[in-house]
Amino acid sequence: MAFLGIRCSNHDFSFAILSGTKISLKVDQTENIAFPKGYSKQSSLTWFLQELHTLFEKNPSIKVIGIKSAEPMASRNKAFVERVEYETIVYLAAANFGIKAIFKKPKVTIAKDLGLKGKSKYLNDLECPFFPDLKEKSDKIQESVLVAWSCIK
Repeated sequence: MAFLGIRCSNHDFSFAILSGTKISLKVDQTENIAFPKGYSKQSSLTWFLQELHTLFEKNPSIKVIGIKSAEPMASRNKAFVERVEYETIVYLAAANFGIKAIFKKPKVTIAKDLGLKGKSKYLNDLECPFFPDLKEKSDKIQESVLVAWSCIK
């Protein structure tokens, strides 16, 4: 079984695909993909849906999705609304592929689910033995990996 961690923004999305168990975990793929420039909102959302369909077709073992949600303070502006629109496309694409296990998590919940104290600051010092160069990756890739990892029971 594979776990998809995804982090949407208004300009791009990052994802990580992890497989295995908590004891034997492997990072299969990470990537950051920019949304096309100059597209209308409808065209951009359609493009994103097609990208996700392609990702699910290439990785049929994905059964669980973790979406890195916006932190509470970020939920008060137009940029937040746009991010939520992209996150909604993740739900739609998952439904199209029969994936029902979808979890939307802020950093505090990710930390708790990884066995840390319930504060996001503890994620900064988290060791990731299956992905030793994680801290060298972009913040968005890091969040994608962590949210996928937090979904593994």
